[in-house]
Amino acid sequence: MKEVIESLRNAREYAHSIKTDDLLEYLEKVGEKIGIKEIKKFISKDNLKLMMDIALRGNYRVLDEFMTLKDGRLYHAQPRGLAVHWVAGNVENLGIYSIIQAMITKNVSLVRTSSSSYQGLKKLLDNFSAVNTNKINGKEFSKTFALVLVDSKDKEKNEEMSKAADIRIAWGGYEAIEAITNYKKNIFCEDIVYGPKYSYAVVDKENANSDSARKLAFDISTFDQTACSSPHTIFVEERALDFAKLLAQELDKVNRLMIPKGHTEPGKKMEILSARAEGIIKGQVFSSENTDWTVIYSEEIGLAQPCFSRVAFVKPLKDLNLKGLNTRHQQTVGLAMKNNSREDFVDNLTMFGADRCPKVGEMTLFGSPWDGMFAIDRMVRWIVTWK
Repeated sequence: MKEVIESLRNAREYAHSIKTDDLLEYLEKVGEKIGIKEIKKFISKDNLKLMMDIALRGNYRVLDEFMTLKDGRLYHAQPRGLAVHWVAGNVENLGIYSIIQAMITKNVSLVRTSSSSYQGLKKLLDNFSAVNTNKINGKEFSKTFALVLVDSKDKEKNEEMSKAADIRIAWGGYEAIEAITNYKKNIFCEDIVYGPKYSYAVVDKENANSDSARKLAFDISTFDQTACSSPHTIFVEERALDFAKLLAQELDKVNRLMIPKGHTEPGKKMEILSARAEGIIKGQVFSSENTDWTVIYSEEIGLAQPCFSRVAFVKPLKDLNLKGLNTRHQQTVGLAMKNNSREDFVDNLTMFGADRCPKVGEMTLFGSPWDGMFAIDRMVRWIVTWK
């Protein structure tokens, strides 16, 4: 571990020397090689440039040189140094998003993963060494990051990484986040935490139709609801029972034709069957013959306890006042709403919690900001001087 960390630190000057436009061109080609639609879109030159402009006070070129902002002084965004990423085992692809943001801010990265996500993430990262442009050699650039397989129970190795970090980026559930944030660290280290969150959706009466149901079926089926941005409860302003039936039809189509569900562990099957049994008592259940998908309709108040594995809870909504429902535990609220009422609704909804309110169908698409912060801004140090 000591040698890996030292090698990454030695690569900092090289990472700093790369011009941002050259890096964007290279990363776009890497995205094309990876080929996964969502990652390709995220890593595209136009998307990354827009993200950086928004997060870096309107001009991403502050990463390369001193730029004048409104007060006439000169500003430059320097990388913080070594970013250590603890990637969650249940959604391996999400780790690539924090790695990319560390790259575009010219930090070097040490990526810790578990045995369940190691092979998948390694396959993604291998694409970086296979791509070359006129300005960047992929094998040389690959020296700016390293992937390590470290058991979560290996406190010594995890703490060694933590103490070396200039940025700690943690993905995972309560226990994992608590363990990572409790490791000793440099007092100047910046923590970026993507912790456990709950997401849900709201459908108004004008949008309680098959189009909204189809989009929500994709949100539910993508990642099998293991992502923090996956919806579990869907509130419908009117005709909630009819919408539950529509959602069931669309989940069936998505499962058969587009995103077939993978293997389900016996323990999870029992949880699904238990949730269905309870749902029959309290409301109505629409489901596949096996445990591939489930829609449970009930009139119980509040957010349903998540079951994951394509189990959605549909509930009627008497009015659109959901302000008291949110804490910082809520992350994404997918919306199928008419435009003229959306902004006031979102303002009231997010006063005490919830950080994202995308359209349904786009809930699980990673973007910036995420969890209420611009990670790009957190990954740099702002330097100021005068003309």
